[in-house]
Amino acid sequence: MTDEIRPARPQDAPRLKEIALAAYGVYVERIGLEPAPMTADYDEAIASAEVSVATVDGEIAGYVVVRPGDRELLENVAVAQGHQGQGIGRALIDHVEKRAKERGATYVELYTHELMTENRQLYARLGYQEFGFIVEDGFRRVLMEKRLAG
Repeated sequence: MTDEIRPARPQDAPRLKEIALAAYGVYVERIGLEPAPMTADYDEAIASAEVSVATVDGEIAGYVVVRPGDRELLENVAVAQGHQGQGIGRALIDHVEKRAKERGATYVELYTHELMTENRQLYARLGYQEFGFIVEDGFRRVLMEKRLAG
């Protein structure tokens, strides 16, 4: 489990990129493209979005990028390979949902590639429902949402 979830700092950007490359790299062959988080600009994300990191023993073990709004967009969540399966991803998603409620949002939305079936199943178990599909920048994305309880 995590020591803490805290706001990302500019100096965290290289670690976020490192986590993204490892976590999403396993999907390159399956989907035929590098998933968007692999090419994301984490300096820009930290400056313009709400980025939180989960730490374990003082080391960043995972992160989440959120674009706040009426319907919060959970843009990207990843956990370092050595820390997967320990509840860190779920803790980060719980953190996003809590923060969204505090801001008065009624939904959290996210998208994932249609071939990332493990992610789709995980999000469904967490209460997210598929509500659409789009093709954007060559990615076949499944749109999912979760209504936040009042």
